Amino acid sequence: MKAEKKLSVKIGSTAFSIDEDAYRALENYLNDIAARLDEAAKEEVLGDLEMRIADLLSSWLGTPEGVVDIYLVRKVQEQIGRPEEFGELREPKERSSVEELPKRLLRTSEDKVIGGVCGGIAKFTRIDPTLLRIATLLLIFFGGLSLWIYIILWIFIPLDTKVLNN
Repeated sequence: MKAEKKLSVKIGSTAFSIDEDAYRALENYLNDIAARLDEAAKEEVLGDLEMRIADLLSSWLGTPEGVVDIYLVRKVQEQIGRPEEFGELREPKERSSVEELPKRLLRTSEDKVIGGVCGGIAKFTRIDPTLLRIATLLLIFFGGLSLWIYIILWIFIPLDTKVLNN
């Protein structure tokens, strides 16, 4: 028979020696519970669970030299309850239907009037491109924004080529 590997772990701020298979079973148990908890309360609930598990193991072992085995982990699971009792599995958060912000500022080739600068900035910041174009025109004529700034942006902001390749 193969000798079981022993690990030293802290559970609820108490040190334990635990068999490797018992450790995996306990880790899977806690991960399964964590997958069912609300994000806001997850850390606190898991901390409380670890403290309760440490109390149970300490009382059952009797001595600090004792080793936690799979039998004790199963006993803990019976005492605390099945993960299903903590709620339904939470699905990963779905992406919103709103398009994600682009990772880079790019001029758009699909929504351009002159050079695609306002369309690209509008897409990057999720602003209506028409409002941005009107604001740009007003700034060029009345606000002191130079036409040269628009031209420089036109030159230095790269064109969104993935739209062109489709």
